[in-house]
Amino acid sequence: MHPNLSIMMARPLNDINEDELASLMDRYGEPVSHMFATEFLDFECALVKKTESKGRLHDITCFIRQDDGGFVVIQKPQYANTGIYRAPSGGAFPGETLEEAAIREMHEETGLTIELTHFVLDLHLDVICKDRTIPWRSLVFLARPIDGEMNPVDTTEIFDVTVMSREQLIEEVAQLMEASGWGGFRYRAFLTREFFKRVDELNI
Repeated sequence: MHPNLSIMMARPLNDINEDELASLMDRYGEPVSHMFATEFLDFECALVKKTESKGRLHDITCFIRQDDGGFVVIQKPQYANTGIYRAPSGGAFPGETLEEAAIREMHEETGLTIELTHFVLDLHLDVICKDRTIPWRSLVFLARPIDGEMNPVDTTEIFDVTVMSREQLIEEVAQLMEASGWGGFRYRAFLTREFFKRVDELNI
């Protein structure tokens, strides 16, 4: 088993434009950068390779904080009724900016129109498959809803949308993720905990 890694470092930008990334930092703050590596199951590797074949090696993840302090989270059909929820995420289409993609994806997955408020994490993931390791990158933002009702637009991709507390996400949900055996969930548990750690450091 390849060890999980979490170290500060810089990595190639994959399919993300460096100038656009710098612009996001100017507007929303400079994120903390970490690296994480973990083995993915065969079906997970197949999904990553399918996305890679379309020219994408990134996701934009948004923790959408409501006025009451809860966070909007989604559940997909592949893990419906497991108790596992996570922050919504998605990638940019060719010709679409990262910010445009974030707004579009959050609307599709949650029904909400959001605005970004803080650029919190820039995470580099080594997806370890049997045949090779695939580099992945997650740009993680704090966001807030400005319009809409919580109801997924893309009902094929999204099974459920709900609101959870920070404590639920970093404790019981993260524990379920780590116990699942899925590499992607081990990564998402790490991402979630690092997000809230950085939010505390920034006092936002």
